[in-house]
Amino acid sequence: MQSSRSLPVWKRPAAVRLALALVILVVIIAGTRFYAPGTEPSSGAVGDENVVADPVSYAQGVYEADVVPAITDNAVDLPELLEALAQDEGTADEYGFRNGGSPYSFPVRVTGTVVEGPFGEVGLEVEGLPSEVTVGVQTGPAVTGTAVRDATGLITFEMFLNQIDFASVATELNNRVKENVLGVTDFDALMGSEVTVVGAFTHDNDEHIKITPISIEAAS
Repeated sequence: MQSSRSLPVWKRPAAVRLALALVILVVIIAGTRFYAPGTEPSSGAVGDENVVADPVSYAQGVYEADVVPAITDNAVDLPELLEALAQDEGTADEYGFRNGGSPYSFPVRVTGTVVEGPFGEVGLEVEGLPSEVTVGVQTGPAVTGTAVRDATGLITFEMFLNQIDFASVATELNNRVKENVLGVTDFDALMGSEVTVVGAFTHDNDEHIKITPISIEAAS
């Protein structure tokens, strides 16, 4: 049997154990955040006092309290917004928000006649828009996009531990839309009627505006 002394240094048991210990230590240090005295995170945070611990609960809490009022209070008339954007792209900062380099999302209000739309949407015939621009309102069953999360500027990536949590907030806000708005709206009955929609959209398509609604009401 070959003795440990005759083995190369890197194969000796003591060396192997030391290497494993170093690897474990590096992993622990890499996953640990260090804080100066008095800067430790609160019990409701994950690794930082400003990081949201539970993105789903957070979204449920802020939807009615913060997101809906912010979209409603800051909603811009859609034809007016699109005209302003066409004249000066710099107005996007005035009316909307974005995370990083993503397209801007805007809170909007629009009145139009409900018509058939593509799958998952109803169309809106809106006066005052360029002829090449169509408008749709999400109806489900799936509510896609991050417009509701992003249009207020209240929710940013830095508030969350990672991209997964940030995406979970958008998903849960969309779930609130499904339950509170889409679940109580009979779109078949609205066909041909004029409605006013308040909601949010992400400006990622110049020819089609897809609005995620936070309210749908018969136009007065």
